[in-house]
Amino acid sequence: MSKSNILRVATFNIRYDAYRVLPDHSTETIINTSDEKPWNSRRRKVADTILFHRVDIVGLQEVLKNQLSDLEALLGQDWQWVGVGRDDGKEADINSNVVLQTPDIPGSKDWDSSLPRVVTQARFQDLITGQKFWFINTHFDDKGSRSREESAKLILKNSQDLLKSPDIVFLTGDFNCQEDDEPYQLLTGKKYVNNNDKSQSDHTLIPFGDTRYEISNRSIETSYGFSNTFTGFSSNVKPIRIDFIMVNHNSLEEQNIKILNHGTVSNLYDDGLYISDHRPVIADFIF
Repeated sequence: MSKSNILRVATFNIRYDAYRVLPDHSTETIINTSDEKPWNSRRRKVADTILFHRVDIVGLQEVLKNQLSDLEALLGQDWQWVGVGRDDGKEADINSNVVLQTPDIPGSKDWDSSLPRVVTQARFQDLITGQKFWFINTHFDDKGSRSREESAKLILKNSQDLLKSPDIVFLTGDFNCQEDDEPYQLLTGKKYVNNNDKSQSDHTLIPFGDTRYEISNRSIETSYGFSNTFTGFSSNVKPIRIDFIMVNHNSLEEQNIKILNHGTVSNLYDDGLYISDHRPVIADFIF
């Protein structure tokens, strides 16, 4: 945790190690025909990005066991991780608590999901301020629209007690949906019905606030950096915003927490290396 009452939160889909079965000396032409580079070419800069931006807590997506081991070594002993495997409930990746109709069966799939999908939930306490907060991290399905909608509903259902409590609740992840889509609208209580405009429409409950639009007055004028978070591994891919950092709206209304900054930073280096097909999203909070 930081040595003040400012907490820096991030979400980052680091792209799974798609070529882990190939030897390290494999040539680029053998590995793929796209601009995606293997994990062993990306891992140091992924870790450097987290370290350079002095992140306190980060929700990661698409982390395989070998990638987790690499990040443990590269980030150093000050870092720890929370989570279990998506497929077996043990070691496959670092996410936990399946977001399904059959949540007690690791590796299960429901609705129209292409893969098992999970959510990690943990409670933390800032060692300096004593502030306690919940951190929820997830990765919605990229193929099934119904799966994404039902996953959002399950998160809300399972978070009911938390959202009514005085606790601060963060929600991060790759939601594989944009702001106009139903999962986002469900999670934010349709507060942002016209993309960048904060709506004054009727809503009985706003579960989560989107940190991009809830920055405290004039910490910075608006969100820093890029608007979109998914880029693919090529400039030919149309970028979209599908990665979000949210916080329970009750904490914002009660002023238990304020959002100082929000930004989306680059995933592309001067040498042409995309460290992931997603950009990291970062936000600063003050208790």
